[in-house]
Amino acid sequence: MDLSRLNPFAISGLLIAFAYFPLFILILINNKSKLSIVYSFHILSIAMWGIGSFFIGINTSQNFSFTIWKIAYPSALFIAVFFLHSVLILIKKERKILLIAIYGQAFYFLYTIVNNKMFPTTKFMFNSFYYHQGSAYYTLSFITWLTVVSAGYFLLIKYWKNVYVEQKSQILGLILSCIGFAGGTLDFLPGYGINIYPYGNFAILVPPFIITHIIFKYHFLDINIVIKKSIVYSVLITIISFLYFLAIILFENFLKGIVGYKSLILSVSISFVIGIIFFPLRNFINLIIDRIFFHGTHEEIMKENERLKQEVEQTEKLKSISILASGIAHEIKNPLTAIKTFAEYLPRKMNDKEFLSNFSRIVGHEVERIDNLVHELLEFAKPSPLQLKEVDLASLIDNTLAFLSSKFIKHSITVDQNYSPSANIRLTADANRLRQAFLNIFINAIDAMNRGGRLSVSVDRVNDHVRLSIEDTGTGIAKKDLKNVFDPFYTKKDHGVGLGLSITQRIIKDHGGKILVESKPGVGTKFIVELPGKKKKR
Repeated sequence: MDLSRLNPFAISGLLIAFAYFPLFILILINNKSKLSIVYSFHILSIAMWGIGSFFIGINTSQNFSFTIWKIAYPSALFIAVFFLHSVLILIKKERKILLIAIYGQAFYFLYTIVNNKMFPTTKFMFNSFYYHQGSAYYTLSFITWLTVVSAGYFLLIKYWKNVYVEQKSQILGLILSCIGFAGGTLDFLPGYGINIYPYGNFAILVPPFIITHIIFKYHFLDINIVIKKSIVYSVLITIISFLYFLAIILFENFLKGIVGYKSLILSVSISFVIGIIFFPLRNFINLIIDRIFFHGTHEEIMKENERLKQEVEQTEKLKSISILASGIAHEIKNPLTAIKTFAEYLPRKMNDKEFLSNFSRIVGHEVERIDNLVHELLEFAKPSPLQLKEVDLASLIDNTLAFLSSKFIKHSITVDQNYSPSANIRLTADANRLRQAFLNIFINAIDAMNRGGRLSVSVDRVNDHVRLSIEDTGTGIAKKDLKNVFDPFYTKKDHGVGLGLSITQRIIKDHGGKILVESKPGVGTKFIVELPGKKKKR
């Protein structure tokens, strides 16, 4: 091996290795799915080809070059195989017989390489290095390689046309990686003795930038990485350092070829001059990171984040106002319509006792509906401050369930209570507000089990929190509706205004807790409430 014979083919191979090995590690350590593992081996195969290219390019021994080709060429074969396999996993069209075929052909050609049938010899080309010279098996492997790659891109383009909008950018990034394959195709030509320099190796350097972009921006392969400034800084320093040493080697070799010097002092001087050019770039690394990766200086980013936070808060306020206004208009319209209709008939029905009786009953009922709605809206929009005191949670739940006992009997609902035997769980809470929250959940459960069922209530302590589980065997909630159950005015019931669970969520959050919901249609619904706990003093 002779580094003084460093040439474009060797340089491209070294750059490929530097570009693809970190990408291989990035994918492999951040996701262990089948797709990411197979795709990481695709990336690894390209990195291995890069290493092979480097050693082939700097080698002056025909025998050693022949050995390197026998190691490097299989990497090229498996680049296509792992790519097509990744595409098949991505589009969910993995077929055992197809996988056997694509892997089988690669191992068959690997056998021909080992037995010196693929390329019997090498040829010194471009006045630089030895390139393999292919046989009929080489032509067959080239055609197969093109077929496998083309099949992968055909399936990928077809899949891209039908995916959701948010996936299109990821798939488009994979499609654009064909630039690397196009460049790699040119690397086959010297194997036929064609005197076209394999500059296509440099095109293989394009895909890692595309893949890295869709990983960081679109979370390709479900990889979600937060870019830290220190990491980006280190990467850029490494790249600049690598370019610095590469420039020294290339420039020194160039001068040796022109001048023919062999002076140590001159070599050190050249390194010093190149260092003067490269090392000041370190002073601009922070600026590059801020401007390119983080879109501004640290102070600008802080101000922008604060501004965006204020905009989000304002948007949420306007959204809440919009929801409340829409809900009020919808819920008040029906009772007002009924009152208006009766009021229009009243002058003509003054002597009709039955009409007056209905008028009094219905108008009274509708006014009560409006009054209840206004009360719930006030509770939702402007809740009163919590009146905190020590509360026995078990007693509070027992009293709330006892209040609803007649409804449980009416609807043939069995209530199971299971409280943690370890301690009487106590909280610092507003008993009335919590009772209201639990009532809303229990009433929802009753409505879901109007033909009977079982309500299971359990309380347990998890570390420093109290967990309350309320599970019914009712109709359940559709998966598409689960995300909306806590939204104001969202309801699937024929009655009610859809504020109960919104108020419940607000009460739980005001107590420093959280509420979750799980449900399966036809099986039932489970609400899980977690609240900060307080052990009873002994």
